[in-house]
Amino acid sequence: MGPVVALLTDYGPGSEHVGALHAVIASRCPEADRVDLAHDIPPGDVRRGALVLARLGALAPEGAVLLAVVDPGVGTERRGVAMELRDGGALVGPDNGLLALAAERLGAVRALELATPAGAAATFHGRDVFAPAAAALAAGEELKGPPVDPASLRRPELPAPRAGPGWLEALVVGADRFGNVELLAGEEDLRRAGLAPGERVVAVVAGAGRRHEATVGRAFADVPHGGLLVHVDSSGAVALAVNGGDAADLLQTGPGLMLALARGA
Repeated sequence: MGPVVALLTDYGPGSEHVGALHAVIASRCPEADRVDLAHDIPPGDVRRGALVLARLGALAPEGAVLLAVVDPGVGTERRGVAMELRDGGALVGPDNGLLALAAERLGAVRALELATPAGAAATFHGRDVFAPAAAALAAGEELKGPPVDPASLRRPELPAPRAGPGWLEALVVGADRFGNVELLAGEEDLRRAGLAPGERVVAVVAGAGRRHEATVGRAFADVPHGGLLVHVDSSGAVALAVNGGDAADLLQTGPGLMLALARGA
């Protein structure tokens, strides 16, 4: 297999900004295969981008160069970095909390700070800084720059879930295009709460006050059409879904809000 560059951004699928990254990589490393991991990260949502990058980066081919850009601070003093990973691949992007989880999961062995070339657009480092660096790494070139300790990378804010007998409270980190709501909690947190498949629970979004009855289950069909399901999704996160509907719309929730689950009557 030849070189692979895998891309993740908040630019939006099909946007000219994604096209610009592809064009730069294709012109500088034409032999590289390019894989679009995701371009639908909510604009500027570094935390969501970090979580998705960590799980999708682990699916990329061994030795792939991962190019990630969710960069609301573009043009400021935040640094750009490139990292060598233990499988021989690399991770490139802004050091604003986006890269740290992937760097830990994939094993960053060394890192360096990327220089901003003269003439780079202050608002498009994806095209002018990160894509050229990713293409160079895919082509086997060695980048130069001040060394960076991977342990010094900025981390996203990830508040721990709280759980007790019969209840669980966790942060909403986002929803997919089907309206399935992802929480910053995992299967072990459901177990700590003692919320087992088949149990009835009540879901309440902080500040909303409205109670929504749900059932803990495994698959969407574990609840009737239109029913609200609490389950562990394919990424291992606790999630809420409506069978045939949109849980984010039903719950009127979004990233950054707290959601509580409690054993119902």
